Amino acid sequence: MKCAIAVCCLALSAYCDEVSFGVAAHLTDHEFDTRERALEMMRQAGLSSVRTDFPWDRIQPSPDAPFDFSRYDQVVADAERVGVEVVPLVGFPPKWALPVADHLPEWRRFVKEVLKRYRGRIFAVEVWNEENHPGFWPNPNPVDFAPVMRAAFESARETDPSVRVVLGGLAGVDISYIRALYNEGCKPYFDVMAVHPYTWPEPPEGSLDVQLMALRKLMAEFGDGDKPIWITEIGWPTQKATLPLHNLFLAGLKAARPTQEAWRIGYVDICEDEAKGADLAEQMQSILPQGSTARAYSVRELPSRLGELDAVVFPYGEAGHLDLIEPVAQFVKNGGVLVDFGGCPLWFTYKGGRHVEKSPSGRAWRELAWEAFRVNVIWPNAKNGLDRKAKTLATAAATAAGLKFEPNGFACFRFFDGARLKPGDRFIPLTTAKGKNGREYAGAALYQFDSDYKGAVVVVGNCVEKGCTTESEQARYLVATVDIARRLGIERTFFYEFQSNEKDPFYSEDHFGMVHRDLAPKPGYLALKEKLGGK
Repeated sequence: MKCAIAVCCLALSAYCDEVSFGVAAHLTDHEFDTRERALEMMRQAGLSSVRTDFPWDRIQPSPDAPFDFSRYDQVVADAERVGVEVVPLVGFPPKWALPVADHLPEWRRFVKEVLKRYRGRIFAVEVWNEENHPGFWPNPNPVDFAPVMRAAFESARETDPSVRVVLGGLAGVDISYIRALYNEGCKPYFDVMAVHPYTWPEPPEGSLDVQLMALRKLMAEFGDGDKPIWITEIGWPTQKATLPLHNLFLAGLKAARPTQEAWRIGYVDICEDEAKGADLAEQMQSILPQGSTARAYSVRELPSRLGELDAVVFPYGEAGHLDLIEPVAQFVKNGGVLVDFGGCPLWFTYKGGRHVEKSPSGRAWRELAWEAFRVNVIWPNAKNGLDRKAKTLATAAATAAGLKFEPNGFACFRFFDGARLKPGDRFIPLTTAKGKNGREYAGAALYQFDSDYKGAVVVVGNCVEKGCTTESEQARYLVATVDIARRLGIERTFFYEFQSNEKDPFYSEDHFGMVHRDLAPKPGYLALKEKLGGK
């Protein structure tokens, strides 16, 4: 198997003789005022190109308005001055041009105006952003997008035959969407395939490379295997950790031990970073009953401190650390409580910051009674399952434990049951949604043991908060992405993004940057500068 992957990687590297790296930045938006210094820093780091928005709604806000390129002229001129190439991202239509498929003549004109104005000054244009995501294309549909892509390509060829037309970077590597685009006849209407294969908060190794190889295989299936691939967005945010679903967290603890007045809580991070969980532990401390304590522990420290704790909280995601499997199992067996929010508990195990196990029931956890939960595949194809927009609501057990009513419910995408419990154990749903078949699906639950295990496990199938990445981890992941892109012959990779907005300390979107809001470098910027031979 390893030999096959190595051969595949060698073959992929032949698709592109030279790879380069750039950055996706909002130079025409909230980074406009700092653009000159930012562009200089990009060049110094060895980032040779910048992808930035040229939004239709701002350039032509009304059908009769003249095209206003004043802001975009300044960005292109400033980039030229320092030797950074600009790749305009066209899209973001005004309301008067929706749906775009019904306004193709206007769309063609806009694309032509952009390319005519910057003819000879830009080498490529990207058409749309994440058209497979409802945030950028309501009710994503390749059938509707295909004519929009074709119109942009034909307009580009008519205006500037030398410019390369890049397919709008897709959210993830959406194989089914890309296949549908090919089936709609889109192959001749883009020169470059583009994707946004984010892996955060996880490392790129073992995920990014697998996604890209699957993409190349699909392209080859349609006779398009020689076409270059660009990653037009990839990155890792470094926002402050936040405590999601804190009311459900408290209700789960109360349901597990109704008479407990104060808790001793230990939070542990999977990536062996002793400082990473401090913010989460501080927030837990602030919401727990008076007299409680919450502290973050390293993976190495936790096993020796389990005897001092009432509950262990794993990270908000689908992972646990391999070295903690046995000690935490014993902790639950002896009566301790484990809280595991974020999907299917221990779907992945980690060691040294990397996946070491990928299975829905990690082998080493099968002796744990609470792993009796079963993943219910209930959408999108199950006719009798849940509607995809279903939200789970609090059960009587959760309400009794103090969970407040949420009129919009709790979004969950994984569900649990008690199919394999032992005699004496109980499965207690905390939030449920009713399927079309009348069945109640538990999105949050308590496994209360009274068999060989005497403790409890609280699970929640919600992964809205994907987790946090430290600045040092961001640096390592950016450098690892360079290595993967070079090995697989990815022609251009644009890191998202350059400058962090940093308005909200807990909002991931505000912290993707490799530099801070004041342009002070994060370790990621310095690591890339060293890796790319910047000056």
